[in-house]
Amino acid sequence: MPSKMLISPAQAAEIIGVSRRTIMRAIETQNLQAFRDNKNHWKIEMKALNQWKSTEHARSEHAHSEAPAISLQDMAIALGRAEVERDALREQLEQTKEDRDHWRGLAERQQDMLQEQRSRGLLARLFRS
Repeated sequence: MPSKMLISPAQAAEIIGVSRRTIMRAIETQNLQAFRDNKNHWKIEMKALNQWKSTEHARSEHAHSEAPAISLQDMAIALGRAEVERDALREQLEQTKEDRDHWRGLAERQQDMLQEQRSRGLLARLFRS
C-alpha cells in the first residue's frame, strides 16, 4: 500500500467541493502541488490538497456560480419563443423548397425549349438546301 494517498484533480474537487477547473487553476498557478504520473495524469497528494484548502478557503457551491440564475418561468418563456421561431423557420424552409422546385421546373422547361429550337433549326437548315 502506498505511503502517500494520491488522487486525481476530479477527486480532489469532489472532496473539497469546488470545480475541477478550480483545482486545475490552482495547479497551473502552482498554488496546489501536483505532479504527472507515468500515464501523464495529474496526481495530488492529500496532504497538499489539505494544505491548499486551509490556505485558500476557496470553496465554491457551483462551478459557474457567477452565471446569472434564470427562473424556471423565464426558461419556459424562452423555450416557447425558441419553439415558435423554429416552427416559423421550418415553414420558411418548406416555402423556399417549393420555390426552388418551381424555378427548377421552369429552368428545365426553358432548357428543353432551347434544345428543341436548336434541333429544329439545324434540321431546317440541313433540309432547306
